[in-house]
Order: sequence, then structure tokens, then C-alpha cells
Amino acid sequence: MSPRRAFGPALAALLALSVPLKLWTIGAVADDGAKPEARLVRILSEDGFATRADDRMTGQAAVVGEKGACRVWLGYVASDGWHRDLVAGSASRTVEVAFLFKGRAYADQPVWATWLDEKLSILARSFALQVRASPVVATLTDRGCGADRDRWAERLSHTG
Repeated sequence: MSPRRAFGPALAALLALSVPLKLWTIGAVADDGAKPEARLVRILSEDGFATRADDRMTGQAAVVGEKGACRVWLGYVASDGWHRDLVAGSASRTVEVAFLFKGRAYADQPVWATWLDEKLSILARSFALQVRASPVVATLTDRGCGADRDRWAERLSHTG
């Protein structure tokens, strides 16, 4: 039998054997269905903010918090930096931008760190490990609010 004739059946067998692995991987990566904005609502509510859902800016889960004259927007953003410029474009003299990731607040999204964190979690889940990517949350806060974004980042990293 020539190598060329053996290649076809070998490839078909390899493809057939890969189907269970693919199904297993899809099951390992499946979302648990929890509402992600609930974490953001909890963080703002604990600081006395009245909250409401608002996903218009990025299309991702987000909330707006208001306490007196202080207005805050918290929203999940893509780990690859896709939403970074969109959020940063909302900054002004009166509105500050920060990105919350792994217990710290950053003035700019640490794109390489957030992207790598997501990709490593996907890889781990493909081996049936219960690993979730750390959330990346953008914040827009009025400068006069005195919001403690570092504390929000810390609480976000400890909520489930």
C-alpha cells in the first residue's frame, strides 16, 4: 500500500477520534449561566450606590451607580483590549477611567496580562480544570466622587 493511500484512512480515523475530545472541551468551557453584572451591583451597593443595568457602551454586562451627585459606570470589557479605546474615549476633565484586574486598578488596561490570563484559563478548562479568567472591568467615575477603585478591584477579585 502506498503512503498516499494509507493517509486517507489514517486521517479519517484521527478525525473520528478527535470528536470526543472536542465535545469534552466544549463542555469544560461552557458558561455556568450566572449573571455577571450581579458582582458589579454588589460592589457598588455595598458603597451605598443606587444601581441599574447599562450595557449600551460595550454590549457587555455593565452597571451605573449613583450616589448624590456622584455617578459611576462599571462594565466588563474584553480581555484582548477590544473595548479599551471605546471606554478611554469617554474620559474627560470630569470623568476618570480605570481598569480593574486581579485586585488592582490600572490607569490603562494591561492588555498582555489580561489576554494571557484568559488564554491560560481556556487552556486549563480544556483539561477539565475549574479555572476561570480573572474579570477585566472598566470604570468611569466622576473626579469629585473620591471613589476607591483599588478597593473595588480587591473586592471584585474576591467575589464569586
